[in-house]
Amino acid sequence: MSLLASPRDTDADPDVQIVRRVPGSAELHPRRHSRRRRTIFLILAWGTPIALFLIWELTARSGAIDVRFFPAPSTIWTSGVRAIGSGVLLDAIVATVQKLVIGYLIGVAIGVLLGLILGMSWIVRAALENMLVALYTLPKLALFPVFLLIFGFGDAPQIVLVAVSVFFVVVLSTTTAVGSVEQGYRDAASVLGANRLQLMRHVVVPAALPGIATAVRLAAGIGMLVVVGIEMVSGSNGLGYLIYQRSQVFDPGTMYAAVICAGLIGVAFTGLVTLALRFIVPQYRTRARR
Repeated sequence: MSLLASPRDTDADPDVQIVRRVPGSAELHPRRHSRRRRTIFLILAWGTPIALFLIWELTARSGAIDVRFFPAPSTIWTSGVRAIGSGVLLDAIVATVQKLVIGYLIGVAIGVLLGLILGMSWIVRAALENMLVALYTLPKLALFPVFLLIFGFGDAPQIVLVAVSVFFVVVLSTTTAVGSVEQGYRDAASVLGANRLQLMRHVVVPAALPGIATAVRLAAGIGMLVVVGIEMVSGSNGLGYLIYQRSQVFDPGTMYAAVICAGLIGVAFTGLVTLALRFIVPQYRTRARR
């Protein structure tokens, strides 16, 4: 869209100009504009990492960087294929994904439920909100020894830590989203005879869904960060454990392969969560069509 100024024909004053709005390509050719934007997006999304890996490969082969610490991507690929063939990398991926999915689902379910209760009831919010904020600021790794005492060694305390980390992000964001719903909507529904359950189902939840969905999407990446980090600190399996183990025996090829796999899993998991939200939240479907 552009704006053009032209002299006004009907007025006597020749210095007065009118502004004429010219439609842009997005309005004149919406489908062509949308295809062009998607093409540019795909080129940038795939072209940027490919270009970075090519630069990395060239600098490694030319000796500009120390391959003992930064092996070439081709070397990392070979080490990753070897680790998959031996089952080491595949077992680590399965273990990490299991802990991530279970902890994430538990944290999201409890976080959304409690967030709705806090947002709808000022009494519950007054009793619990300050305590939740205080616990949210506490480093989650500080709680891990407590979980070890309660749940023992193994995957259970790691899953609980992921669930707790996801829970605090979701519950606080859900509480804020529910509390931000306009009071006029609530009053209108009450005047029409809606009870508390109908008010939540037909007014509060639909209005708060975009904020809740954003928190759920962000929590997917946080869950991946937590599970890999805790596996490096205290784990016997998973990608975090494999990364730490291979760094100790100075196997940078397999270590970087595990790091790349962790990043790809994080991107894939966040993408799956976003895809699921498009079927639930109308605003996400609108955003996807742009």
